[in-house]
Amino acid sequence: MRFTITLMVWVIFAGAANVQASDAVLFKNVRVFDGSAKQLTGLRDVMVEANIISAIGENLEVPENTEVIEGAGRTLMPGLIDSHVHFNLNGLTRSLRGLEGAKWSQIAIQSGANARDHFMDGFTTVRDTCGMDNGLQQLIDKGTIVGPRIYNSAACISPTSGHGDFRQAGNRYVGGPQGQLQRLGITVLADSADEVRKAARNNFSNGAVFLKLMAGGGISSELDPIWSHAYRQDELQAAVEAAEFFDTYVMVHAYTDRAVNAAMDAGVKVIDHAQMVSARTVKRMVEEDIFWSLNLAGLDPGIFKLPNWAAGPMHEKVKHYHEESGELAALIQKYKPKIVFNTDAVFLTLPESRAHRDFEKFVFSNWFGNHALLRALTSTPGEMTKLTGRRNPYPEGKLGVIEEGAYADILLVDGNPLEDISVIGVNSVWIGAKPREEGVETIRVIMKDGVIYKNSL
Repeated sequence: MRFTITLMVWVIFAGAANVQASDAVLFKNVRVFDGSAKQLTGLRDVMVEANIISAIGENLEVPENTEVIEGAGRTLMPGLIDSHVHFNLNGLTRSLRGLEGAKWSQIAIQSGANARDHFMDGFTTVRDTCGMDNGLQQLIDKGTIVGPRIYNSAACISPTSGHGDFRQAGNRYVGGPQGQLQRLGITVLADSADEVRKAARNNFSNGAVFLKLMAGGGISSELDPIWSHAYRQDELQAAVEAAEFFDTYVMVHAYTDRAVNAAMDAGVKVIDHAQMVSARTVKRMVEEDIFWSLNLAGLDPGIFKLPNWAAGPMHEKVKHYHEESGELAALIQKYKPKIVFNTDAVFLTLPESRAHRDFEKFVFSNWFGNHALLRALTSTPGEMTKLTGRRNPYPEGKLGVIEEGAYADILLVDGNPLEDISVIGVNSVWIGAKPREEGVETIRVIMKDGVIYKNSL
């Protein structure tokens, strides 16, 4: 056990000594993808001062004490944003039951390792959507360990027998003990409007910057049918009110028309999943400017090869999910909602998580095109971060864009991702993919907050 923890600590800190900080950095002769445009610019220079992009132009002057990085025509683009991660639910076990027996130290150290691994793939910002307080975020922001910016929800709020009810059978009796993940603050059960308010306020006391509610059933849990509806209107509205008091927003886990529309009726601004909705609901999401956090890898038939989904109740859930999602691509192509990229990986090792990320990007680009994927990875989730208002842990600049005044979260990559998405790490194979090492070779420079964490030029 001592050896395991020592090894994991080494993994988290490995490479930290290579971090480079300069007063100013000038990227010369780069072609810019700004987060939105359908074409790269011609050759430009991009100046970074402190942690902000200060100038973009041609043949910019080079002040003294400026580090110059010659781009040689490579693509400079925003750091990637993953809008649905679970750093504390990966790497230790294959199931919720297994996680119920994990030690807090194992979960914490593995979370740090997961954060670093995501970051070295070019994800400079993530939204952790279940059970992450602000402790890891604070350590990363201080530079103690390497990782992305984190927008965290603290405990996911769920009704009894909902998607966040992870208790084992012996704890389910009325008045019975809490489950392990409740005690650790990863999930909280709330069964009335007052209990939802209390859970929300407790989350804010633990540093949450937004709230997550389990508004309907899910796949990876045992007690809730995927088609089930979880919360009454007054309970959903209680969460939205609590979030409004803290100048931020509520996102919900929901798959069905009923769950998604109930959430929007209550004032929810972000819907995660929602792959089983109808045209009418998608049209409403567009009309009300809702952000849709969408993941697609689970719709691949190969998911039935994974042990958790090969048989039993999980198999039946995934089967129903596939049957009800057949019109998804056509609806998105027709109505063009605001989509943000979402991996939502759970119970995977580091190599498996890398394969999942690579495949998720492939499916998205294959369905909707490279430009749509790049926007979902950059400018659209960057816009979504502003929903956190005065609760925003990073309020000074924009995220997900390359423009003057934006945060200097920057990737320099070989090639043109608008034409060849593989340069940001994509694989058409998921199940059975050959394991790869940390990081993406063609992402040559990773800068976050004006600090260079990788430079392989």
